[in-house]
Amino acid sequence: MIDDQIRLAIQNVRKLKEELRQIKKDLREEEKIDSPEYIDLEKALKDLKKQVKDYKDQWMLEMQSDEDYNKLRELRIGKEEEIAEQNAKLFELVAKLPQKPVEMNMDGENGPIRIQIMPEMKLYLNGREEKRRA
Repeated sequence: MIDDQIRLAIQNVRKLKEELRQIKKDLREEEKIDSPEYIDLEKALKDLKKQVKDYKDQWMLEMQSDEDYNKLRELRIGKEEEIAEQNAKLFELVAKLPQKPVEMNMDGENGPIRIQIMPEMKLYLNGREEKRRA
C-alpha cells in the first residue's frame, strides 16, 4: 500500500520535473536575442576582448625583459619559499604538542595575536584557520 503511494509520488515528481524542464526550454527560446544589432555587438565585444588579451600578452612579454620586474619576481618567489619552509617548521612543532586544544596569546607587529591549536592539526590565528602549505 505505502509502496504504491511512494511510486505514485515519485511518478508525479518526475512528471512535474519534465514539465518544468520544458518550460525552462521554452523560456530560453523566448529570451534568445537574434536581432542583427545584438549579433554585431556580440561580435564587437568578442573582438575587443581578443584585443585586450593580445595587449596584455604583449605587455607581459615586454615586462619579462625588464630587469627590475624580474628581480621583483625572484624576490616574490624567494619569500614564498621562505614562508613555505617556516610554515612546515611551524606544523612540525604543532605536531609535537599533546593531543589537546592549546590557546596562546602573542604580541605581533600589528597588535596582539590569539593562537588556537586544535588536536586535529588545525592552527587558528585570530580565529582564521592557517592552512598547511607545501
